[in-house]
Amino acid sequence: MRRRVPAPLLVLAAVVSVQFGGALAATLVPVVGVFGSVTLRLTIAAAVLLAIARPRLKDRTIADWLVVVIFGVVLAMMNLFFYGSLARIPIGVVVTIEFIGPLVLATVLSHRRKDLLAVAGAAVGVVLISGIISTPWSEVDLTGLGLALAAGASWAAYIVFSRRTGARFAQLDGLAIAMTIAAVLVAPVGIVTGGSALWTPASRCCRRSCRTPWS
Repeated sequence: MRRRVPAPLLVLAAVVSVQFGGALAATLVPVVGVFGSVTLRLTIAAAVLLAIARPRLKDRTIADWLVVVIFGVVLAMMNLFFYGSLARIPIGVVVTIEFIGPLVLATVLSHRRKDLLAVAGAAVGVVLISGIISTPWSEVDLTGLGLALAAGASWAAYIVFSRRTGARFAQLDGLAIAMTIAAVLVAPVGIVTGGSALWTPASRCCRRSCRTPWS
């Protein structure tokens, strides 16, 4: 009988992966811009997932395609909002604020008082770590803050549609298809705005002056 990996370890691995990806993104955005960074992230992820999963496309219903397409759109939006906020406010603040989305979702879906207390405690932690209380209002980048909140809302939608997609597609099939859809949506703009920097070695790219992240 195959032993399953404990859920807390999977959550910890996911958290580490998200933070590592965000840290890498913070160094990439000034070089190729927001759309360029998201294009690289989504296309590489899609290529890896397609090679591993080799998803089955035949005999899918309209409902199946509708769910996975929405999932792909949510993936694209979540990444664009996240990288856009990274271009304006510190990564620690971005990641902390982004957690508001899953926290709100957990609050809405929870029916146990103990869970609500845990969510409330986490919410207090988000506020304290973000430093929003101690930061003068005039120094708060409202656009960056709004993008981080939008990324959090997209993350909550990602959780919902990830579950719905998983119920309709076996194993990694749905994720691979959704990631490909997200890459196709973002890539045209990313290629135009990122230009040759997308495939130029970092040692050469970094000699160039950093462009505006949204350019």
